Amino acid sequence: MKKILSLFLALILLFSSCNISDIENLDSSGSAITPPDTSVFGVAFARNESADPYTTQNKLNAELMGLIAEPLFSVSSDFEAIPVLCTDYTYENRTYVLNIKSGVFFSDGSPLTPSDVAYSLRAAMESGSFYSTNLSIIDSISSSDRDGTVTIRLKYDNARFPRLLDIPIIKRDTRGDMLPTGTGIYAPTNDLSSLTSRVRHHSGKLARYRAISLVDVASTDELLFEFDNHTVSVLTSDPTAPSPLTPLSASQITNISTTRMHYIGFNMRREIFSDAATRVAIARIIDRENAANGDFALMGCAASLPVHPSSNAYSAEIAENFAYDVNLQVPLSKPIEILVNSESSAKLAVCKRISDTLSRRGVTCTVRALPFSEYATALANGNFDLYYGEVALGADFDLTRLLSGPLNYGAWYNPALLSLHSAYLSGDEAREDFFYAFCQNPPFVPILFKNTAMYSQNGFFESATPTAQNTYYDFSNWKVREMQ
Repeated sequence: MKKILSLFLALILLFSSCNISDIENLDSSGSAITPPDTSVFGVAFARNESADPYTTQNKLNAELMGLIAEPLFSVSSDFEAIPVLCTDYTYENRTYVLNIKSGVFFSDGSPLTPSDVAYSLRAAMESGSFYSTNLSIIDSISSSDRDGTVTIRLKYDNARFPRLLDIPIIKRDTRGDMLPTGTGIYAPTNDLSSLTSRVRHHSGKLARYRAISLVDVASTDELLFEFDNHTVSVLTSDPTAPSPLTPLSASQITNISTTRMHYIGFNMRREIFSDAATRVAIARIIDRENAANGDFALMGCAASLPVHPSSNAYSAEIAENFAYDVNLQVPLSKPIEILVNSESSAKLAVCKRISDTLSRRGVTCTVRALPFSEYATALANGNFDLYYGEVALGADFDLTRLLSGPLNYGAWYNPALLSLHSAYLSGDEAREDFFYAFCQNPPFVPILFKNTAMYSQNGFFESATPTAQNTYYDFSNWKVREMQ
């Protein structure tokens, strides 16, 4: 009975995208538990693992940077760049000159300088860094403490580049510290037992809590235990991952929009896909809403364009070119196959949905599901007709890696569309031209953008605004539900 009740609660959480305030607060035995104390906040921390903000493989330590360090720009939920440590900038001839905010101090009292910024950005560019792929567009970085500027030259034009600068800025030479020194509202105590709020902060924002406890966890089991016992106040997870973190205690879930695009790619070496009309037809028989809400259990956001629908760059009008058509015929006479990673049940379900749709239209379509290593080998060797892909785009939604870079598995090439894509990166003026051309001659077909979830103790927050880039985005303005 206990296992059935726990499973029932987990399923309720998984299929909900809103606050679950009407579920009784139960522990894993089914007994009522004491509501969380909203005056106390705790975050998980892996003391025995790296806290280098650029190379750490520990998600908990990476998330902690959102409280103790700040970026040049933060990225909002609608993927706009919000200045934080950069007041303004100029952009000309692929060169950004960033004016660094004055009067900003690290938690140890030393002033922030452009040299600190350049140090942090160069570290973030290193091989093995979480940020290195997006920052590979950078050609050079220089700084001037006298002028208060950092100059960044790019390899190619990108007017949306500031959206990639949501990178924690730390004091020079503190990467090796247990926790690096940042400019955030909170700073760690010497014994790493807690984070304490700073008396004065350049932003003028007030700390939500005077102190935040740091809870040392060494495993996912420990993390779930500490969350279910209200020692850790929030945790993030991908509910559709092969091994998701699913709390047993009743929780409220906040969906987090990400830039992880799921799509169908074509093998352009196959003559059957040389016809643009065939590719458009395949794009229009994909039921994106059911894929996002059903197969991905409300943890996806349906998208017909290669940009998140929450972004101002998205055009619902243009997206109608890929609108689902239940009666559309697909001009294919040969059998085809969809390659997919077998570890993801959600991806498999989407591919099965597409295969069934094609079969109902007289197209023989099978799904070939392979373990990831074999799947990756098949992609690299061009051994597929269609493939189900997933890519973590930058918040600038630059498609270069897919169109002409290492992720162009299908050997697609179209100079006209590449030229429009370059113009699209140069500014919003060419955005509609690029998306119209993309819909008429698609190199791949967007399906959805993945969501992740932030679990918080039931009844703790009235509102919270985590983002994919920063779990604690605008933390000072999160609204805590007061205890009755």
